[in-house]
Amino acid sequence: MVENSGASAPRLFPKMEVKALGHGSPTVATPAVQVRRGRKHHAQGIVYARENKWKQALREFEEAARRAPDQPNFHYAHGMALCHLKRFGDAIKAFERELAITPDHGSALAELGACLARTGRTREGISYLQKGLRLAPNLPRAQYNLGLALLTENRRKEAIDACDRALEFDAAYADAYRMRGLAYAMAGEDEKSYSDLHAAAALDNDNFQVLVTLGAQHDKNSRVHQAGRLFEMAAKVAPNMALSQYAYGHFLINNRMYELGLSYINRAIELDPLQPSPYLARALGYLGQGLIDEAMGCYSRASELRPDSVEIAGAQLFTLQHKPSVTKADLLDAHRKWGALARHQSPRDRVDFNNDPDLRRNLRIGLVSADMHRHAVAFLTLRAFEQLAAIGYEIFCFKTDRKRQDDDFSERYKAIAKSWRDVSDLDDQALAALISEQEIDILFDLAGHTAGNRLTLFAMRAAPVQLTWAGYVGSVGLDTYDGLIADPIEIPPAHDEFYVEPIIRLPDCYVCYHPPTQAPNVGPLPFLESGAFTFGCFNRPAKINAEVGRVWSRILEQVPHARILMVYGGLGEGSTREAIYKVLESGGVMRDRVDLVGEHEQSKLLQAYAERVDLALDPFPYSGGVTTLEAMWMGVPTVTFVGDTFAGRHSATHLTAAGLGNFCTDSIEAYINLAVDWTRRPEELATLRAELREKVAASPLNDEVLFGNNLDAALRSLWQDWRTLRLANQVSYI
Repeated sequence: MVENSGASAPRLFPKMEVKALGHGSPTVATPAVQVRRGRKHHAQGIVYARENKWKQALREFEEAARRAPDQPNFHYAHGMALCHLKRFGDAIKAFERELAITPDHGSALAELGACLARTGRTREGISYLQKGLRLAPNLPRAQYNLGLALLTENRRKEAIDACDRALEFDAAYADAYRMRGLAYAMAGEDEKSYSDLHAAAALDNDNFQVLVTLGAQHDKNSRVHQAGRLFEMAAKVAPNMALSQYAYGHFLINNRMYELGLSYINRAIELDPLQPSPYLARALGYLGQGLIDEAMGCYSRASELRPDSVEIAGAQLFTLQHKPSVTKADLLDAHRKWGALARHQSPRDRVDFNNDPDLRRNLRIGLVSADMHRHAVAFLTLRAFEQLAAIGYEIFCFKTDRKRQDDDFSERYKAIAKSWRDVSDLDDQALAALISEQEIDILFDLAGHTAGNRLTLFAMRAAPVQLTWAGYVGSVGLDTYDGLIADPIEIPPAHDEFYVEPIIRLPDCYVCYHPPTQAPNVGPLPFLESGAFTFGCFNRPAKINAEVGRVWSRILEQVPHARILMVYGGLGEGSTREAIYKVLESGGVMRDRVDLVGEHEQSKLLQAYAERVDLALDPFPYSGGVTTLEAMWMGVPTVTFVGDTFAGRHSATHLTAAGLGNFCTDSIEAYINLAVDWTRRPEELATLRAELREKVAASPLNDEVLFGNNLDAALRSLWQDWRTLRLANQVSYI
């Protein structure tokens, strides 16, 4: 049945502006004294309505409309009271009188439509409901009534769309879930029907735990919008339960809504300060806002609560890479501590595999990753794997997170793979069995300590040769890896002692760059047209710290009219922008010299380089990776301060491979001087800009054949080492 009762008063009485009388309205204005009396009755009626005393409310609204029949909203309120008392015929007349006074009263049109549908005039009712919602689309009850009327006419898809809109405006609308569930059932979509009916039942019973569970299931299956609504409902239904607040806050933070997410996480911690998970979520929120010390403090608190937790020990490792004072020794120590906790009790011996040791056959390589789509990891590895496939390697892809949507890059992985499997639901034992069944020779970890990793699989050893590459910034911390792929710039030989894994150095560069597929033209140096020099930094806010601010401040002091442009997806949120401004201000950079732009689409980021950026400034100690490569592709070189850690040397290796080693500096003073010096050589910078894309295209960074041959040689050498070990082991048993 069409709903006309059971709603709260705030929905029923939207604030309306007083409008001029429309066609058909009384020609004689009501005396002022009667208007005042009518308003008094109207106000008292609203009080009764909010108390759900509809008989008393009806008397007051009826009297208000009698005393001042030309006043906007009086007949509407009268009609609403009649609806609640199920006097739909009288309500229709009241709404018609309201529309005679205010023809564009969206709520009155919608309620009139609901009454018509309720009294059997469904098609006429649909017309009025649609007309009302065109004027006032944000009425969840009207959207629901439209959906129900449409369903009565067997227009299921349109009914579902109406319910979707109702739930967008009111995520806790149980009847909308129930009706949409019915529509799905009628269409034979049983799984969706069950989910919606389950949600409706949970709302009816204030069962927030069911809502959290359903939300987690939707989130796991990439139904992000539905998951968000369920988590939001749980938070509303149970505002004093830590789990519901944590679940919604964590979801928001994972979707880069840091400010709102942190408000729910803070509430969860307030309700239950002894659970570690909210502190981990808070750390992610702070990391997204560039508040590294605050994030590390959250990890420390979580570790105090669960000192033996592998998850907590691992969660902080990525954040630690951003800390300005971090050293190679600090990182090694932290990763070793995690490795000691994560190490499998009895990892499989690497010679305890029955793979064919023949050096002449095509090797089988497995890729374990959540990022085989348009992601930084794919931009650095896809072309290499395509080249290996062309050489003759047999490739098997193991996708570890179904939430990541497949795209055109995913299709390219699939095209070169003998097998593509979504292994999101497989535990380590089952995945190891699958890898063994497919006789994988060399297993690549493309995640490290990032989302979607399967480090516990690598800890137990699932293949004769295990490698980590491109997905993480340095040592993973496990001795079950047989190599970490790098190059002489990324990890100089003198740094080997700070890595748990053996270093596999490729001769030119450690990645094979995939340039943007639809990049705009480079364009001229913006300074030549604007007369104002613009430095750019399109890195994650987490990479910005007070020390970076101090250095940038000294650069801006020497270039008085220069500005800094920062572009990144999370910068669209107010609190994240404010956090970055404060970090920079703590280093002396005034906010009026910084432009923060919230944008995540690659095409728009590239366009910003083309139109606004003259020279890029690298952050430290965590330098740019793909960001630096994209800048070069758009003709923009990056000034970098080469650090001691893996994360601090990305830009250096990319710039060097492209022939721009002269943009790498070994001290803060040199970094400042080089950035300032280029502002004084705009013509030279413009010439470099015009040539840089071609320069990168002709470099080892973009030579997939050269890179593929280098990687092939390294893999063959690793396989030879394993073969030697295997044969020696067999001899020892003779």
